[in-house]
Amino acid sequence: MKFKLSKKNTIFFIFTVYIICLIVLQFIINDEAAYQVHLSNSFEPMSMNHLLGTDDYGRDLFSRLVVGSRATLFVTLLTLLFTVVVGVPLGLLAGYKKGWIDTIIMRIIDIGLSIPEFVIMIALASFFHPSLWNLVIAITIIKWMNYTRVTRGIVNTEMNQSYIQMAQFFNVSTLNILFKHLLPKVLPSIFVIMIVDFGKIILYISSLSFLGLGAQPPSPEWGAMLQAGREFITSHPIMIIAPASLISGTILIFNLTGDAVRDRLLEQRGVKVETFNNKKSKHQ
Repeated sequence: MKFKLSKKNTIFFIFTVYIICLIVLQFIINDEAAYQVHLSNSFEPMSMNHLLGTDDYGRDLFSRLVVGSRATLFVTLLTLLFTVVVGVPLGLLAGYKKGWIDTIIMRIIDIGLSIPEFVIMIALASFFHPSLWNLVIAITIIKWMNYTRVTRGIVNTEMNQSYIQMAQFFNVSTLNILFKHLLPKVLPSIFVIMIVDFGKIILYISSLSFLGLGAQPPSPEWGAMLQAGREFITSHPIMIIAPASLISGTILIFNLTGDAVRDRLLEQRGVKVETFNNKKSKHQ
């Protein structure tokens, strides 16, 4: 009997294997190899000892990529958690309370979203001292708005449902309605946005680090590695190709996974994916 994976299951499989490989490699790769300087081993070619060769300081490139993934992915996850913790409660509050609270929150969002995200991030990151932690703050200040807007939209729809009206009739507390009844309706959509945003935030962090506004040498963060390797793009292109490929591949995997999760949620709700995509393309 032949076993055939569907397109969505294939994406989930690739995503799972990728994450498992990154986790396993964290226990195999020695951190010292990513930081230890051996000038006599500078620019060594690929070999069994150095799978991707070494950089200008004789540090193992493969080890730096693996150790750097820890910084990039952890900071990305931390940024996402902060944006959700800030954005979702504000969206619940704006959608439920309405009135002046809703007006103030939505006016702030309208102003924030009228300017390209990356432009504001560069301005904020330039204002702060260059570090990964300050990037978390800069990105959170911008990204929470999208989560608030999506949450508010879902809450506005749910407010017309009978179970919310009954809860209000029986004087159920506001916190109970927000977090017991409305939050579970919001979380599936937020989860999909988080997966797609994971790739976006990796791109933002890497780009800002490349510009010198994030991780600083000798950090093996992927964007910082790109910045360090740019002057060797012709003589030793692997120093650019390796981190750039990992950044692009990771973003692609998370974007495809986000689309697959979204499609599965739509199917569970009885919505045809083709119909949803057609409506989405008409609005764009």
